[in-house]
Amino acid sequence: MTQPQQKPYLTYALDADSKLIHIDSVSTGLACKCFCPHCKSELVAKNGGSRKVHHFAHANGSDCVGAIESALHKMAKDILQEHKLIMLPPVRQGGTEKRTVFGKVEIEVFDRELSLRPDCIGYTENGCIMWVEFKRSHEVDIKKAGKIISAKIDCVEIDLNSCELDPAKVKSFIENSGERRKWIYNHENLHPFQFYEKNNYVQYYNFGNGYNLGQRMLRHIAIDEQNTIVNLYNLDEIDANKHTYFCIACGKEVFVDVDDRGNYSFLHLDENIPCEDDFYLHEAAKKVLCRRFNTQHKFDVYIPQRHLCEKGHQCLLFNENCCSVAIPIPYDLKAHGYDSCEIEYKFPNEQFSYDIVLKRGEDLKTAIVIVIDAETCRIEPGNLKNRTIEVAVRCENDVFELYDKPLRGECVRFFNFGHKDLKTTSWENVNRKVLKFRLFSSGKYYLSTESCMSTKKKSAIYEIIISKGTENYKVMRQYAVLRCYNKKKVLCLCEICYYLREVNGICHENICIRYKRKGTPRNPLETMHTGCQYFRLDRNIETTLEKECYGLEFIEKDLTENNLN
Repeated sequence: MTQPQQKPYLTYALDADSKLIHIDSVSTGLACKCFCPHCKSELVAKNGGSRKVHHFAHANGSDCVGAIESALHKMAKDILQEHKLIMLPPVRQGGTEKRTVFGKVEIEVFDRELSLRPDCIGYTENGCIMWVEFKRSHEVDIKKAGKIISAKIDCVEIDLNSCELDPAKVKSFIENSGERRKWIYNHENLHPFQFYEKNNYVQYYNFGNGYNLGQRMLRHIAIDEQNTIVNLYNLDEIDANKHTYFCIACGKEVFVDVDDRGNYSFLHLDENIPCEDDFYLHEAAKKVLCRRFNTQHKFDVYIPQRHLCEKGHQCLLFNENCCSVAIPIPYDLKAHGYDSCEIEYKFPNEQFSYDIVLKRGEDLKTAIVIVIDAETCRIEPGNLKNRTIEVAVRCENDVFELYDKPLRGECVRFFNFGHKDLKTTSWENVNRKVLKFRLFSSGKYYLSTESCMSTKKKSAIYEIIISKGTENYKVMRQYAVLRCYNKKKVLCLCEICYYLREVNGICHENICIRYKRKGTPRNPLETMHTGCQYFRLDRNIETTLEKECYGLEFIEKDLTENNLN
């Protein structure tokens, strides 16, 4: 049976001058005149006789839980003040640790401007100032961290919880180890938090009273008490000493927090459970777009305009749907008369309000609706009568792109925008893909996906261009071979032969089942055998092809020298 771990003993206490003193350096009993580093009550020195471990105990018999932690905390501050040497963690991920020597160290000097009392303030010889916080039972809380970050004071936090109450070991940990410490703020770190590209990994944090009740996306956008949007991409906007910040979605109070890797984010105050990620993204995107419209001179959108292939009048394959491409054309909506932007706007006689509505004066017919698609937070834009722009946001980086980038790309869709004049563009821009079956003079054939305007390959004598129904390559190949057979072309007919069988072994094979008795090639589709006297059309394949290829659109071309098109 596992023995319970023995509780550590208090071996250091405060003397009459509030200095740490070891148990073996004082008189026995109450004559030690020592006090608890945590609760400041009188202690008894138990260091006489045959005691196994000399230690201090409270004279009133109380069990002071924080005594050892307070002694350790005091010891660390005294050691740093005396020796003025510290090992600092890397400023950035992948960086190196750095040992720093201070010219002077002060302990618990009150900063009147910030109303904070740091554990230690170190002054370097070149005039730089650094705060050092020693963590024992409590880390730097989010309010304190927000003030430090806003004041741009270099500050490092060192976790002492793994240290024993031993001066030599604490000194070695502070001076020689880079572990269990993090930057609250460092002026060299120009990017104090990380953005993640769309569809890549997103950072999360756990929340809830020490229990893993859930996870939420790290948040870097908030609003202040004046409803002004701020973000941690620009720390110059953040000043927790002058402003109070609130979640841009649910309105609860938030503060700047720093994680163990030195990345900043807004964290909900106290034990407030943060709102859902999709709600946060939805509200942030909506308010960022509205602020952009109201504060910038331009509001660009790239509306796709359909352009037809310039070769359309010459091409037998031409089809308006397949032979066109949507080319985004920039429009500055402000230059086109749009002068107002309203959030949660409700049209007269309609039940629902819409995320954003852009208007020209009071004209509602030309109003443009912007719908934010944050997965569960969205409405169906296809049901709207007005011109509509749907903006998809799946991560915070999508929201940051809305600060200054035009509405365009795969995350933006346009509905009910008419096309007055159809323009043309080169066939290279359209780049329509079709299936082309080519038969060569050798009897070999190939099926491949190519551009509709690509030229024939050397020695090709026959071509079938399949422009519709090209989902199944095997069926299309068999269909082309069957057409060649009916036109009495010379080629390998094994594809539609009754004697071809699929064999599923270690490797997939197509073999001729008569190769042992009649000497035909074992793998005829590899050798492309022509003129086989044992060929027999597989009627089941023929029947299947007639059903599957019904309505197939294709063009046949005889490419022999006398019949070039």
